[in-house]
Amino acid sequence: EQVTPRMIAEAADANIASINYYFRTKDQLMDQALKITITHMLEDVLVAIEDEEKPFRRTIHEIFYYLIAGTQANPGISTAHLYSLIVEKDYQSITGQSFLAAFEKLVDRAEEALPEADAGYLSIILASIFSAIMFMMLTPGFFPIPQQYDLAEEEGLQALAAYFTEMFFTMLEARSS
Repeated sequence: EQVTPRMIAEAADANIASINYYFRTKDQLMDQALKITITHMLEDVLVAIEDEEKPFRRTIHEIFYYLIAGTQANPGISTAHLYSLIVEKDYQSITGQSFLAAFEKLVDRAEEALPEADAGYLSIILASIFSAIMFMMLTPGFFPIPQQYDLAEEEGLQALAAYFTEMFFTMLEARSS
């Protein structure tokens, strides 16, 4: 809400008239920026999911890491993406559809990699972990977490992704025992 087209022009080292000409409104500019970033995110996540040469444990670790590290590096963009989903309940937005497409592809890959697991339970576990990650994205610093998961450090980002990966497999094992 605080951002103005003039601020955007200055940050982009662009002429305000050019921005106004190409985008007409700040909302159109922001929509285009969000569309580009979510499309990039979806492409990266889908490449990771579709790499069947990689063990599934490594795949979900990389996806969890990507989401955590990406939101840590770009908290404002992450919040902007989630705003329409959470506040406006716009599940048909490009963000909503992109998140859902990535989630469904990951569930499909989990079902292929873990055929003995209950498909519905796989979906619930992944939804729970995605929800936890998304909440952390929206509320950075709200919950105090141990130093080993310091999100300002690469080791902390990797450790948190590993924690969520282990949580996934522990929940699966608990269900099957």
